[in-house]
Amino acid sequence: MEVTGEVIIRHSQLSDKESLKDMVNEVYSQCEGHLWIANHERLTEERFMTYHSKKELLVAEAPNSGIIGCVVMSWTGNDAKELSMLVVKPDFRGRGIGRQLVEYVISSARTDKCRCVSLELLYPAHQPDPWKKGLRKWYESIGFEFVKNVDFQLYFQDSADLVQEVTFSIFEKPLL
Repeated sequence: MEVTGEVIIRHSQLSDKESLKDMVNEVYSQCEGHLWIANHERLTEERFMTYHSKKELLVAEAPNSGIIGCVVMSWTGNDAKELSMLVVKPDFRGRGIGRQLVEYVISSARTDKCRCVSLELLYPAHQPDPWKKGLRKWYESIGFEFVKNVDFQLYFQDSADLVQEVTFSIFEKPLL
């Protein structure tokens, strides 16, 4: 599919809920489905409402194509923002949409005088995952640096939905 016109990045609207849930859950099922129990939802209605009410969910929208991507941008403390749930529809990958979303988060963090932007990457602990390896390489190419691996189960209640052991890595992009 071709993107004609400028991609608009905006905060989510309530009317986006179903299309965002469908897009996010489809993409995560393709990319991380092997890590979770069947029918695990990455974006539930409850999570959507939380992100939306806090104005944390950003949407990439293209004229004539509708919503083609999203990212969550949240505060992690007084001096840092985190990006998570970066998703671009498969037909629109490789066109800079993900980069635009990440750059929006970085620009916002700079405006807010944040020390850094962080992100987390989840991948299988004991087997290579080409998709995640490529994603890690992409994040590093745009300035994110590996900080540490942490125990996923200590961070998230979703850990009960995992079907295999995972590595959970934290990355930061310094801004100051």
